[in-house]
Amino acid sequence: MINKKPKKIIIKGKPKYIKVGDDYDFFDLFVKIEQTFKNCFLFESLGEESNISRYHIIGFNPKYLIYCKNKNELIIEETSNGHIDKYICDNPYYKLRSIVPQNIISRKYAGGLVGYISYDSINFFESNLNITKNENFESFKFGVYLDGLIFDQMTGEVFYYYYEDNKIEVIKNILKKEIKSKKDVECEFVNNSMTKKDHKEAVLKIKEDIKNGLIFQCEVGFKSHYKIKGNLTEIYSKLRNMNPSPHMYFMKFNDQVIIGASPELLFRLRNGEMETFPLAGTTKRGVNKEEDLQLARELLNDNKEIAEHNMLVDLHRNDLGRVAKFGTVKVRNLMDIKKYSHVQHISSEIAGIISDQEDMFSALASNFPAGTLSGAPKIEAMKIINQIEEDGRGPYGGAIGQFGFNGDCTFAIPIRSLFIKGENAFAQTCGGNVFDSDPDKEYEEIERKLEAMKLVLKSFEKSE
Repeated sequence: MINKKPKKIIIKGKPKYIKVGDDYDFFDLFVKIEQTFKNCFLFESLGEESNISRYHIIGFNPKYLIYCKNKNELIIEETSNGHIDKYICDNPYYKLRSIVPQNIISRKYAGGLVGYISYDSINFFESNLNITKNENFESFKFGVYLDGLIFDQMTGEVFYYYYEDNKIEVIKNILKKEIKSKKDVECEFVNNSMTKKDHKEAVLKIKEDIKNGLIFQCEVGFKSHYKIKGNLTEIYSKLRNMNPSPHMYFMKFNDQVIIGASPELLFRLRNGEMETFPLAGTTKRGVNKEEDLQLARELLNDNKEIAEHNMLVDLHRNDLGRVAKFGTVKVRNLMDIKKYSHVQHISSEIAGIISDQEDMFSALASNFPAGTLSGAPKIEAMKIINQIEEDGRGPYGGAIGQFGFNGDCTFAIPIRSLFIKGENAFAQTCGGNVFDSDPDKEYEEIERKLEAMKLVLKSFEKSE
């Protein structure tokens, strides 16, 4: 059914919180939930301890699914009965503003729109772009979650929150269940979307574009395609052990699943303060502490890597500045080293205060996609990426996270991730190419970034 104006999500009152218990294995609880519901998610932070890593969140059985398959149509699906309404509009992304409340008052997590925004959603923000869409993933897709579970790492407590429909008995019954044995994971590598030779040609083309003054930097990569069957939580379990990261996620929309261990926050808005943390500049981990430090020193003294990082810091400052109060954008930290299981990155931290005329939707749009996944200047770089890469990126390089009912939002960049539709899956990564990039070194960097996911998937491949 096609309608003109979608109904606003009505939330009465504040969320209520019930303590479920102490010291539960939150991941085991999610495994039981994933085996029960077609739509659910788990957000965890397994990186260094901080105020942003304190809470882990589980959502299940959203009231609605909201998604967009083409540029002019917003779809709202009721999960209880499968009823679908379609709305024709100029911009489906900004139509979310008229649907989603942003004024719920709560000191804790209180639900919202949780899902992904594909890389091609830049088409909603830049009218002169026509970025290729991935056939297996919508331009954006969210579940409307009005209840869920929160794990407080500081206290070991698990809370259930809800608004009107109290499902605590459902949770208690799930807690009593044994984890079902599911079919073992079967994984088969299919191919890479680029050969090493193809990638070298792409890098050389970009270097020519830089020489010709079209761009300064461009992020190009390729997909590794797989066939996967079986219990997908096993893949996530191995990934979280092998590559614990600040932004861990298992997101399921029926047969669409995104599993990831992202090191990079795209954008966070909290109590009016905006934050972004660009990662640019990569090296491997050392075999011991001494080599690790030596590699970090070399990275911070590499003129090519430093130039690339500074360029992207400036790009992120500009993106924040478009929606910030004048004079509030600051670089809080410049060029720290962040260490992960297989790589080290140069990281900076940029913050600003959101303008009174903006909200979480426009603020995210201004910072989308990250410069670290596109290039500089961003629009021209994205045109070149679209010419070089074989097919649409889908959620890769876009955003994964949540718009809160309180007007705050948090989104990570879906990298170091596996994107699954049915039995078809891909992992993707890219590298930042500048004037003096060496194609062989850029290929090695992509291989390093893919290494953790490749090792996880290889462990599930059939032995001959």
